[in-house]
Amino acid sequence: MAPTTSISAARPSRKLDHSSGTEYSIGIAGLKVAHSPDRVRTVLGSCIGIAIYDPRAGIGGLGHVILPDSSMGTGDPKKFADSAIEILIEDLISAGASRSNLEAKIGGGAAMFGPATGGGLGDRNAEAVRAKLLACGVPLTGEAVGGTKGRKMFLSPLNGEVRVEVIGEASQTI
Repeated sequence: MAPTTSISAARPSRKLDHSSGTEYSIGIAGLKVAHSPDRVRTVLGSCIGIAIYDPRAGIGGLGHVILPDSSMGTGDPKKFADSAIEILIEDLISAGASRSNLEAKIGGGAAMFGPATGGGLGDRNAEAVRAKLLACGVPLTGEAVGGTKGRKMFLSPLNGEVRVEVIGEASQTI
Protein backbone atom coordinates (compact mmCIF):
# COMPACT_ATOMS: atom_id res chain seq x y z
CA MET A 1 0.00 0.00 0.00
CA ALA A 2 1.45 3.36 -0.99
CA PRO A 3 1.90 5.90 1.79
CA THR A 4 -0.49 8.82 1.82
CA THR A 5 0.48 12.39 2.47
CA SER A 6 -0.22 13.77 5.90
CA ILE A 7 -2.88 16.10 4.53
CA SER A 8 -4.88 13.37 2.79
CA ALA A 9 -4.65 11.03 5.79
CA ALA A 10 -7.38 13.01 7.55
CA ARG A 11 -10.94 13.62 6.52
CA PRO A 12 -13.54 15.94 7.95
CA SER A 13 -15.70 13.98 10.35
CA ARG A 14 -18.35 16.68 10.47
CA LYS A 15 -18.69 20.27 9.39
CA LEU A 16 -19.38 22.65 12.22
CA ASP A 17 -20.59 26.22 12.01
CA HIS A 18 -18.09 28.70 10.58
CA SER A 19 -17.13 30.14 13.98
CA SER A 20 -16.03 26.77 15.33
CA GLY A 21 -14.18 25.37 12.29
CA THR A 22 -13.93 21.81 11.06
CA GLU A 23 -13.19 18.68 13.05
CA TYR A 24 -10.93 16.20 11.24
CA SER A 25 -10.74 12.50 12.08
CA ILE A 26 -7.61 10.40 11.60
CA GLY A 27 -7.03 6.65 11.85
CA ILE A 28 -3.99 4.42 12.26
CA ALA A 29 -0.93 5.99 10.62
CA GLY A 30 -2.94 9.16 10.19
CA LEU A 31 -1.42 12.55 10.75
CA LYS A 32 -3.12 15.93 10.45
CA VAL A 33 -1.93 19.47 11.11
CA ALA A 34 -4.65 22.05 11.72
CA HIS A 35 -4.94 25.76 12.41
CA SER A 36 -7.39 27.06 15.00
CA PRO A 37 -10.42 26.94 15.01
CA ASP A 38 -10.17 23.51 13.33
CA ARG A 39 -9.67 20.44 15.51
CA VAL A 40 -8.39 16.89 15.08
CA ARG A 41 -9.59 13.67 16.70
CA THR A 42 -8.78 9.97 16.74
CA VAL A 43 -9.89 6.75 18.44
CA LEU A 44 -7.21 4.73 20.25
CA GLY A 45 -6.65 1.33 21.82
CA SER A 46 -3.04 0.22 22.32
CA CYS A 47 -2.01 2.86 19.77
CA ILE A 48 -0.77 6.25 20.90
CA GLY A 49 -2.20 9.59 19.85
CA ILE A 50 0.51 12.26 19.76
CA ALA A 51 -0.65 15.87 19.92
CA ILE A 52 2.09 18.41 19.22
CA TYR A 53 1.17 22.07 19.10
CA ASP A 54 2.44 25.64 19.19
CA PRO A 55 0.08 27.44 21.60
CA ARG A 56 1.32 30.86 20.47
CA ALA A 57 0.60 30.24 16.79
CA GLY A 58 -2.65 28.29 17.25
CA ILE A 59 -1.27 25.43 15.14
CA GLY A 60 -1.31 21.81 16.20
CA GLY A 61 -1.13 18.33 14.82
CA LEU A 62 -2.21 14.87 15.83
CA GLY A 63 -0.58 11.59 14.85
CA HIS A 64 -1.84 8.04 15.46
CA VAL A 65 0.97 5.48 15.83
CA ILE A 66 0.61 1.73 16.17
CA LEU A 67 4.22 0.55 16.68
CA PRO A 68 7.14 1.86 18.77
CA ASP A 69 9.82 2.20 16.11
CA SER A 70 10.46 1.80 12.41
CA SER A 71 12.99 -1.01 12.90
CA MET A 72 9.99 -3.25 13.68
CA GLY A 73 8.75 -3.41 10.11
CA THR A 74 8.08 -1.73 6.82
CA GLY A 75 5.32 0.41 5.47
CA ASP A 76 3.99 3.87 6.11
CA PRO A 77 6.47 5.75 8.35
CA LYS A 78 3.56 7.49 10.09
CA LYS A 79 2.61 4.24 11.82
CA PHE A 80 5.86 4.19 13.86
CA ALA A 81 6.46 6.46 16.87
CA ASP A 82 10.00 7.49 15.90
CA SER A 83 9.35 8.47 12.30
CA ALA A 84 5.81 9.84 12.82
CA ILE A 85 7.01 12.34 15.42
CA GLU A 86 9.71 13.62 13.07
CA ILE A 87 7.18 14.00 10.24
CA LEU A 88 4.68 15.74 12.52
CA ILE A 89 7.28 18.23 13.74
CA GLU A 90 8.39 18.98 10.15
CA ASP A 91 4.76 19.47 9.04
CA LEU A 92 4.04 21.80 11.98
CA ILE A 93 7.06 23.97 11.20
CA SER A 94 6.09 24.06 7.51
CA ALA A 95 2.62 25.22 8.58
CA GLY A 96 4.05 28.13 10.59
CA ALA A 97 4.71 26.72 14.07
CA SER A 98 7.92 27.64 15.88
CA ARG A 99 10.01 24.65 16.97
CA SER A 100 10.95 26.42 20.21
CA ASN A 101 7.26 26.77 21.18
CA LEU A 102 6.24 23.16 20.56
CA GLU A 103 4.66 21.15 23.36
CA ALA A 104 3.17 17.65 23.35
CA LYS A 105 0.44 15.61 25.00
CA ILE A 106 -0.23 11.91 24.47
CA GLY A 107 -3.10 9.51 24.95
CA GLY A 108 -3.87 5.83 24.41
CA GLY A 109 -1.57 2.90 25.09
CA ALA A 110 -4.24 0.69 26.64
CA ALA A 111 -3.80 -3.03 27.31
CA MET A 112 -6.85 -3.90 25.24
CA PHE A 113 -6.85 -7.62 26.05
CA GLY A 114 -6.47 -7.34 29.81
CA PRO A 115 -3.74 -6.05 32.09
CA ALA A 116 -0.30 -6.39 30.56
CA THR A 117 2.43 -7.85 32.70
CA GLY A 118 5.00 -5.21 31.83
CA GLY A 119 6.04 -4.50 28.29
CA GLY A 120 2.67 -4.82 26.55
CA LEU A 121 2.34 -3.07 23.20
CA GLY A 122 0.54 -0.08 24.73
CA ASP A 123 3.32 0.38 27.31
CA ARG A 124 6.05 0.03 24.68
CA ASN A 125 4.30 2.54 22.41
CA ALA A 126 3.99 5.08 25.22
CA GLU A 127 7.63 4.70 26.26
CA ALA A 128 8.85 5.04 22.65
CA VAL A 129 6.81 8.21 22.18
CA ARG A 130 8.11 9.72 25.43
CA ALA A 131 11.72 8.90 24.46
CA LYS A 132 11.39 10.34 20.94
CA LEU A 133 9.76 13.56 22.19
CA LEU A 134 12.61 13.97 24.68
CA ALA A 135 15.20 13.33 21.94
CA CYS A 136 13.50 15.95 19.75
CA GLY A 137 13.42 18.50 22.58
CA VAL A 138 9.61 18.70 22.70
CA PRO A 139 8.34 18.86 26.28
CA LEU A 140 5.58 16.41 27.21
CA THR A 141 3.09 18.48 29.22
CA GLY A 142 0.30 15.95 29.71
CA GLU A 143 -0.70 12.37 29.14
CA ALA A 144 -3.62 9.98 29.55
CA VAL A 145 -2.18 6.53 28.85
CA GLY A 146 -2.59 2.97 30.05
CA GLY A 147 -5.56 1.16 31.47
CA THR A 148 -7.55 -1.48 29.65
CA LYS A 149 -10.09 0.60 27.73
CA GLY A 150 -10.01 2.41 24.42
CA ARG A 151 -10.43 6.15 24.24
CA LYS A 152 -11.13 9.07 21.95
CA MET A 153 -8.65 11.95 21.78
CA PHE A 154 -9.42 15.48 20.56
CA LEU A 155 -6.88 18.28 19.92
CA SER A 156 -7.76 21.96 19.80
CA PRO A 157 -4.80 23.88 18.26
CA LEU A 158 -6.13 27.16 19.68
CA ASN A 159 -4.47 26.51 23.04
CA GLY A 160 -3.22 22.93 22.86
CA GLU A 161 -6.15 21.61 24.85
CA VAL A 162 -6.50 17.84 24.54
CA ARG A 163 -9.71 16.15 25.64
CA VAL A 164 -9.62 12.42 26.28
CA GLU A 165 -12.75 10.31 26.59
CA VAL A 166 -12.14 6.84 28.01
CA ILE A 167 -14.93 4.49 27.00
CA GLY A 168 -17.46 4.30 29.85
CA GLU A 169 -15.79 7.05 31.96
CA ALA A 170 -15.97 10.82 32.27
CA SER A 171 -13.83 12.81 29.83
CA GLN A 172 -10.73 14.59 31.03
CA THR A 173 -8.69 17.49 29.69
CA ILE A 174 -4.91 17.19 29.69
